[in-house]
Amino acid sequence: MTGSGDHPAPLRIWYQGFLDLATVPPYRDSLERHAAAILRPGTEVAIHGMPPGSFTGTSPAEVARHPYTTSLYTEQLVTNVRRAEAEGYDAVAVGIVQNPGLREMRTLVDIPVVGYGESAMHLACLLGRRFSVLAFNPALLELLEEQIDLYGLRSRAAPTIRIETQYEIVARGFEEPEPLVAAFQEAARRALESGADVLIPGQMVLAEILWQQGVRRAEEAPVVDALAAALKSAELLAELRRDSGVWHSRRGFWGARPAESLVESARERYLRSP
Repeated sequence: MTGSGDHPAPLRIWYQGFLDLATVPPYRDSLERHAAAILRPGTEVAIHGMPPGSFTGTSPAEVARHPYTTSLYTEQLVTNVRRAEAEGYDAVAVGIVQNPGLREMRTLVDIPVVGYGESAMHLACLLGRRFSVLAFNPALLELLEEQIDLYGLRSRAAPTIRIETQYEIVARGFEEPEPLVAAFQEAARRALESGADVLIPGQMVLAEILWQQGVRRAEEAPVVDALAAALKSAELLAELRRDSGVWHSRRGFWGARPAESLVESARERYLRSP
């Protein structure tokens, strides 16, 4: 902890997404500009996506349709979280609404690890009475409903709503945002009619396009800023750990950190990678 006359070192946050950023060139630039606009002076963020070629012949949306394929790609996320701690980062923000591997990651590192979906849902509870998640990948709707139950937020949730659009339209959204914004607004209307008064964009790239287009509210209902929900949560938890000594539990099955020798042995046996 620092004294009143000390100047703490800048916080460093590793942001981890689920896209090969090279396939959507404006996306990284948008994330970097957005992060600079919302984080405290001195907080540094490094934007990371999946390795180049990760989705050759497929797409993140297709991978996320199935538990098994998602689990294979999740191992890359786990590897990067471990790397972030080893390289001295203060926190990791995973910008994925379905929070793949989030609980496992927290058992492996002592720095805070936050997931966009969990952070956004808890933030939404501070902004209104009932939230709705709006996602364009129909396969996510069931998973998102399950996560609402996992976090104990069923009484605070309105129905999860599908946005009637395709991944290809989302991928072109930085150059041609109008069709995507219109599809979101139509889904928002249905969400509000179902009882929501806070709206959570169901994918980070979707949310980033909405933010860049100035979509902050829909009929007086706030639209959660996805990047802010993830990065500001990571920033807050990193500050709490540094300044107050408060950090996540190490009790129980989802808290205890395994011995590094056990982790390395298992990874060597089943992944054949460091």
